[in-house]
Amino acid sequence: MSGVPPASDASASSAVSDAAPLSPGQERIIEAEFALPDGTWPAVGQRSWLRPVDTGAVVINGPLDRRALSRAFSALILRQSALRTTFRHLSGARAVQLVTAHAPGTADRGALSFHEGGQPVVDDILRRTLAETVDPRHTRLFRGHLVHMGEDHHVLLLQIHHLVSDGWSVSVLYRDLSALYTAEVRGEPTDLPVLPVSFAEICRRMHRERGGAEERRQSAFWRERLAAPGPALRFSPRPALSRTAESHVDVERVVVPSAVVGRLRESARNNEHRGGVAGPFLAALAILLHHRTAGTDIRVGMMIANRSRPDTEHLIGYFVNTVVVRLHIDPAQTTRQLVAAANVAVTEAIEHQALPIQDLRHALREEGAPEPLYQVTVALNTMRAGSLRLAGLECHDLDVEDMDPKVAPTTIEQRWVLEERAGSLAGTLTYRTGTFTREEIRDCLTDLDRALRLIGDADTTVGDVAASLEPVLRAGEGVR
Repeated sequence: MSGVPPASDASASSAVSDAAPLSPGQERIIEAEFALPDGTWPAVGQRSWLRPVDTGAVVINGPLDRRALSRAFSALILRQSALRTTFRHLSGARAVQLVTAHAPGTADRGALSFHEGGQPVVDDILRRTLAETVDPRHTRLFRGHLVHMGEDHHVLLLQIHHLVSDGWSVSVLYRDLSALYTAEVRGEPTDLPVLPVSFAEICRRMHRERGGAEERRQSAFWRERLAAPGPALRFSPRPALSRTAESHVDVERVVVPSAVVGRLRESARNNEHRGGVAGPFLAALAILLHHRTAGTDIRVGMMIANRSRPDTEHLIGYFVNTVVVRLHIDPAQTTRQLVAAANVAVTEAIEHQALPIQDLRHALREEGAPEPLYQVTVALNTMRAGSLRLAGLECHDLDVEDMDPKVAPTTIEQRWVLEERAGSLAGTLTYRTGTFTREEIRDCLTDLDRALRLIGDADTTVGDVAASLEPVLRAGEGVR
């Protein structure tokens, strides 16, 4: 607790109960989206590029007990300390997260608000959220809005910032809130498992282990795996943007039908190197990237849960790390062989997932490796739980992704974020508008669908799949 600011600096109503270094993932978010180029933080009130609070919407039909839901929210905030954090920048360019003490009616005041007015209120809350300037020193990073839509009909907007949450955390949040509400309405104790450690304690442990023996072992693996990188991929005949330039982005919806996902699973299971959906998906994406750029050294940054230790399973927090899946494309190889290589690459990446990607970048930079390490990232969440399950009520998720922000700084050319929903994969492709036109991105989606349907066939070659894709115009070339 040394160096913890006084209570008045953390919250107008709550004392600081704990302080910890940032997780490596939180460090990356702050550096990429909030900190100024010199490492300092913006003045309070100054606009930053920190993404808005993420919003999930749940339709609730039936006789909802509002008081029980409010008490469940309070209990959730008491249970998950990451939901009570703010952030500070201390001297020496050191950042910390501060956990406020939980006192019902103070620390959680306003965490769940109630609204009348139906759909116009829902739309207004979403619009205001997207326009909000997020400052992690003061912005409430978790909150809920319950909107009364009609008799026994509500919409619950759950808003949580990625500084304190990841895809795994959303499933934990849904499970915890469901169990806590059910316990409240039934007057019974909850059967949720006891949390052996807090997210702050996990962050302290991560901080202690930075540079230790295990990190050195994993660093050696990655330096060998990523040695002699090929040139950066050239996606467009237009002049390349600076790797550090801020660029507007746009978003396109992505859906991989359940029948295709089923074939991907079968392809991964029946391969000589077994795996899950990630292997064949990345193999198909590698063919697409090869076709679009003529590159043969395909490196994709894969977002990974980074929760290999049992005591992290039930925690809300930002644990995510990025690992590099590297595939070498040969048009003569079969797609089955490429899926095998992808399955192996994903398995080995999972086994070496704990090394923070920024530490790997630093090690490679010292060895003179060129940037960028990767230009495309993929997040595949195939473990998402269902919607809330509240006793005596019918609940289902409401899609609000059309309200996503369209502008953010990034040096990533494409960011694929997909999660499994009723057997399909659904999500978004975020892309730099200085590199791709909307028409090119839609061609990419058409091509990916075709590649996914062909991937894993024993007699189909990578060249066969590439030849079936849309013609492209590459830098210095005519139409192919």
